[in-house]
Amino acid sequence: MQGIIGILRIAILLLVGLAWCGVLVAGGGGVDGVFNVEDYGALGDGTTDDTKVLGTITAPAASAWSEKKNYWLLFYQVDGLTVTGNNTGLLDGSGETWWSDKCKHGDDDCVTKAPTALLVMNCTDVELSQFSSKDSPQMHIGLSMSGKVNVTQLTITAPEDSPNTDGVHVDRSEDVHITGSTIGTGDDCISIGPGSRFVTVDGIVCGPGHGVSVGSLGRNGANESVEYIDVRNVQFINTTNGARIKTWKGGRGYAKSISFTNINFTNVDHPVIINQFYEDRQDVSNTGAVALSNITYTNLNGTSTGKTAVDFDCSKNGSCMDIHVNTVAITAGDGGATVARCQNAEVDTSGEQDFVEHERSTPIENGIMLVCHKKFFFGQSRMKVPI
Repeated sequence: MQGIIGILRIAILLLVGLAWCGVLVAGGGGVDGVFNVEDYGALGDGTTDDTKVLGTITAPAASAWSEKKNYWLLFYQVDGLTVTGNNTGLLDGSGETWWSDKCKHGDDDCVTKAPTALLVMNCTDVELSQFSSKDSPQMHIGLSMSGKVNVTQLTITAPEDSPNTDGVHVDRSEDVHITGSTIGTGDDCISIGPGSRFVTVDGIVCGPGHGVSVGSLGRNGANESVEYIDVRNVQFINTTNGARIKTWKGGRGYAKSISFTNINFTNVDHPVIINQFYEDRQDVSNTGAVALSNITYTNLNGTSTGKTAVDFDCSKNGSCMDIHVNTVAITAGDGGATVARCQNAEVDTSGEQDFVEHERSTPIENGIMLVCHKKFFFGQSRMKVPI
């Protein structure tokens, strides 16, 4: 039986309702020791609800933590894990004591100095449901190297200026379903990182925050992949980004078979964006790029705070291919014109594209032409566009 031992180093106010599992709580300033939950009546048989005390778990202040700061609550190597709060449980990460000015201004090392509130690692058959998480020091929920994960009916909140407070972050995991939740933080509502495949995001209200992001991928030239991602029925409200794919210049690998369907934007700065120059456009030494293909956008509507509603900013080496835009109606919040911008990508359109204006593009009968520096596909035709 895996994951049945818990290590507790802080005083927990009230448990959130944990079905059989191991809990690792990092920190200091309370009881220090190793406890076997079987000594307290836990059966660990996969069916018995061993602990059902509902309420709030509050993290200690940053000053109380020891040197191990990667996570607060860790569930490791559990097969058949359920964490539920029955709509009353709350994880309070006390993150305000971690959000220093250094983190807010992009110090590369600051992320490693704050813990993820709840990390699920190397687990299978997981359900996280019906609880709230607020003010995590860094990411609220982390899913790593896990499979068959269902995340549903969560409420995740943090101030919009809190750094690196992603709602749910997925990496190296598959068969993940994130549904029916409300997320508003200072970073991505949901981020889907390297090694993830077969991830579904459905019925999410996101805002404030940085949207739903695939990536980032390829940092420091890494070879990374993401595939079979389905994002649908998402409302973005007052976010900086909406449907986003982000990769680093010089990266390798691929992101393919990604769809965004039935998406609504309200007052979003960058509703639809592919950025292959994430944080390093000026670095001319890196010429590689993560290959993007079979990316589909269908039935997107709402309002943008600025002029550019769709922005595909891709590498010159032809790494953005087979992109499909099907029925888009995004208007400027002030009633002005909106722009679809495309650089170095292969894009086709179908349905009605309700843009008033198209930057460096030519209206065509069945949609719009997103002008790129390489090739443009529309239906069965192929056109080369001069640089």
